[in-house]
Amino acid sequence: MILAKTGFAEQEKKTFKESTRILIRLFLVLLVIKVLYLGITVLIDLLDKIMIPAVSNNFEVDTFSGTQKFILTALIVPIIEELTFRLGLRFSKINFLIMFSGIAYMMSKLILQLQWYTSLCIAGMAVLLLALVLKDQIVNRMAEFWKSNRLIVFYSLLFAFAFLHMSNYDLRVSMLPYVPFMVISHLLGGLVFSYARFKYGMVMAIGLHVLNNALFSFPLLFAS
Repeated sequence: MILAKTGFAEQEKKTFKESTRILIRLFLVLLVIKVLYLGITVLIDLLDKIMIPAVSNNFEVDTFSGTQKFILTALIVPIIEELTFRLGLRFSKINFLIMFSGIAYMMSKLILQLQWYTSLCIAGMAVLLLALVLKDQIVNRMAEFWKSNRLIVFYSLLFAFAFLHMSNYDLRVSMLPYVPFMVISHLLGGLVFSYARFKYGMVMAIGLHVLNNALFSFPLLFAS
């Protein structure tokens, strides 16, 4: 794939009908990735040779209703993640500020373990300060850096997206050998989302991510 080699792909304009077909095809690719990953997980579990890290059960959302969890997982999280890790693939001042706000929010939420509203306030203040600092000259230099270092930007955001999902597990030092296994499906999924963002725009990337999360979180609607 050219995207994996260059960190960039030219955008194509498509009709609504064509976009719908592309969305379905890309979703099927994600489905194959997920099925293969789950199949390998089951096989490893049956062989009982490797201890697969357990998903953490210590989340704030554990107190939410099934419907609330579904809305969060299938709609809110995909939008936030796409704006954070895919919007900035094409540089502009507003894209960078939105990307930065998402990163600031996640850093304060996951690393500092702050409440979501506190993290949101910190991200908002950080973006306001950054917006004041980013003068045209700095923005132009950043735009040139983005253009000259597309692979660095692309893989930095891709790996950040994948490693973010390690927060889904109870992290311990003993889990380090399993890091590749924990992030591989998210790396491949992120590659597909990035392709959708570059070739067909942010709406396609968000729609694809929402569709993907909605399918696998659908049982939450029936949870107590």
